[in-house]
Order: sequence, then C-alpha cells, then structure tokens
Amino acid sequence: MTKSSKNAGTSLISTILEVPFMNPLSICKHVVSQIKQKLLSPDFIKSFHPENRFVRKRKLSAIQVIFYLLYTSKASMFLNLANIRDDLPNIQFPEITKQAFSKARNAISPMLFKDLFLHSARGFYDQTRKRKTWKGFHLFAVDGSTIQVPKTKKNEDAFGLCRNQHHTREDTMAQISILYDLLEDILIDGTIQKYHYAERKMAMEHLKYIETIGLSSNAVLLFDRGYPSYDFYRHISEHGYFYVMRVQGKVKSITQLGKNDAITEYIPSYRKKEPPVKIRVIHVRLDDGTDECLVTNLFDPSITADLFKELYFLRWGIESKYNELKNQLEVEEFNGATPISVEQELYISFLYMNICAMIKAEADMKISAEDSHKKNRFKYQANRAFILGRMKKRLPQILSGRVKISSELERILAESVKRRSQIQPERKCTRP
Repeated sequence: MTKSSKNAGTSLISTILEVPFMNPLSICKHVVSQIKQKLLSPDFIKSFHPENRFVRKRKLSAIQVIFYLLYTSKASMFLNLANIRDDLPNIQFPEITKQAFSKARNAISPMLFKDLFLHSARGFYDQTRKRKTWKGFHLFAVDGSTIQVPKTKKNEDAFGLCRNQHHTREDTMAQISILYDLLEDILIDGTIQKYHYAERKMAMEHLKYIETIGLSSNAVLLFDRGYPSYDFYRHISEHGYFYVMRVQGKVKSITQLGKNDAITEYIPSYRKKEPPVKIRVIHVRLDDGTDECLVTNLFDPSITADLFKELYFLRWGIESKYNELKNQLEVEEFNGATPISVEQELYISFLYMNICAMIKAEADMKISAEDSHKKNRFKYQANRAFILGRMKKRLPQILSGRVKISSELERILAESVKRRSQIQPERKCTRP
C-alpha cells in the first residue's frame, strides 16, 4: 500500500459507531489473572510436555523454563539469567549451561504459549460488553508475511529456504499469518508455516477458528492482493462472511451501479462448468493518482464506492501490527535456533502484543479525556513501544506472584499516560 493510501482513511474514523464497552484495564486484569491461574496449574503445564522430561532429579523445572522464555530479551543468556534472579527471586533459577537450557526448552511444546496467546484474545471478547463496529460490522484483516529464522538444518527442514533471483544467497524463511481485529486492536489468531505454504489456506484456517470461538457473525474480512480467487470467493461467501479484497487489473461488469461501481458474475475461463460467483467491483483512485480495483460481496448500495475506499484503508492497521512485531519486538532476532524455539518466541510476542493493546486502549482514553479540557495544538497517544518495553519486564513478575496484578497494571497505565507521544499532524489515518 502506498503512503498516500495510508493517509486516506481519516473521515472513516468518524463513521465508526461509538459504543460502550468495559474498561480495557479491567479486562486486562481479568485476562492476566486467568493466564496466571493457567501457569499455576500443574495439569496445564504437564499437558504441554508429554515426554515428561522434567523430573525431581533434573536441575531445571518446567515452570522455570517457561518464565525464562516469558522474561527473555535479546541479551545473552547469562545476562538474562542475572536479571531474572534479580527480578524473579521467587522462581529460584539455578546455574545452567546453554546446552542444558536449550534441551530443557525443547521439551516445552510451543502450543503452551499459543494457548496463552489465544486466551488473551478470547478473554478480551468474553469480557467486552459491546464490540466496536463499522456500519454494524466487525472488521477483521488477514495478512501473511515472511520472517527470517536462524539458519540451521532443523529450521531448513521445518520451514524451507528462500533463494534470491541470482541464486547467490539462501536464507531460512518461514511464512506467518495473522487475523487481526482492526477496531479493537486485538490479534485473534496467528500461525507459522513453511515458507511456501499457501496464504489462502492459512486464511481459511483463521476463518475456521473464529467460527469455533463464535466471532464470525457480522464480520467483514479485508484482504490484500494474493488472496482473490474463484474458490476463495465461494468459500468465504458460503460460510456467511463478507469480504473486501484488492485485485490486479480490471473486471468486466454486467450491472453498473455508478461510475466506478459495478456488479458482475465471475467465473474463470478454465472453470466454465462451475456456477458463477456474484461479486461487486469498485474502482478507486488513490491520492497519488494510482487506480486500484476492489472486489466484495457487500451489495448494500448505501455503502458507496467512497466508503469502500475509506474502509479498505483501515486495513493499514494490520501493516502496523507487523511493524510492531518485527521492529519493536524484534521477532526475527531469535534466541533459540530450533523450530520449537522459533514458535515459542513468536507466540510469546503475540501474547505481549495483546496485553499491551489493552493497556494502550485505556491509556489513550485517559489521554483523550485529559486533553479534551485543553486547547492543545497537537493530539497525543500512548507510546506503544514504551508499553511493550515495560510489559516485557513486568508481566513475568506479575505472573510469578512477585507483584500484585491490579496495582502493577495500574502503575504501568499511569506511566504510559505520562509518557505519551505526539500524533504527527501529517498522519491522517490514526494508528489503532
């Protein structure tokens, strides 16, 4: 998406319905409390290391490994251990070697951390009285991206190689995909697969998941290029979703609704025996003069071409989440060198992103309330990078019982309100 397209979605913000919802901080406290209960449950921990490698005679316990991974930074293992002993004395970390720790962490299934991450999202929606909507719809974005993982034989076998066009360099790469709530700033689902794994297949897995947890009603799914296809149009429509996708080129119409708005029946030339799919085609022009084509199964004439243009630009929110993941959390700077460790660290990053999103939502509300009484030239918001930095240090302390949940989260909130950042005046599309 071009820079000009990112800046085009201002007026849409005003179309989002203002609806009451529970205090984000209260929801965060509830979610963190439930995660803590999970980690205190021996049965929960045991279910994610079926090989039963952690026995009394072993120097390092499963819970110690889990808290090390939750706490860990991009520093060396020995510096991390020194900091952990200072910050988490109740966990009582022993002296260990890199080899011993690597062996111990590989006994912990990455699904433990994925369970905690998914619970952070489910807990949020369970406690939210009324979700934010646009025209009565919940807005989800799906997008994939590639990440570089440590170049080892195990990772190469698990994820695959990416060669440059001259075949002079090979990198070990993986494909990740996320399902993101654009209005609530919550990662609902995320997964990692082989580098050449199909994005559409990963998207279908996301859709199946939100059906399972009851978030599929009144949903509009936003996709970028790479997803449109006849089978994908049919699959989404048959499962009761609405979608908006960007496509390359132009699509012929059979019914003209407006100058840049038409309805057609689409069937690829090689599938002529199949029933056609009814789609709506909207042609939009970006601020830089670039023409783009959107397709959708939203046929409501009150949703005009201009609204579709603005709606699609809200998809930029998922781009900002990938920026957060790769640049602020530095997800590609892995501490472990195995497929298991890669997955562990990815799902831990997803967990932190959701917890921080709840804190930021509360902080932004407080900043907005404070600034409403002032005649400031500029507007401000909480600094997401600051919140992430504080949570990476504080969350393990909270979950270990070193500090109380309520008081510590309120402390982080107060710090976040004070350390606000100016919203750049030229940025017309508000960050989520």
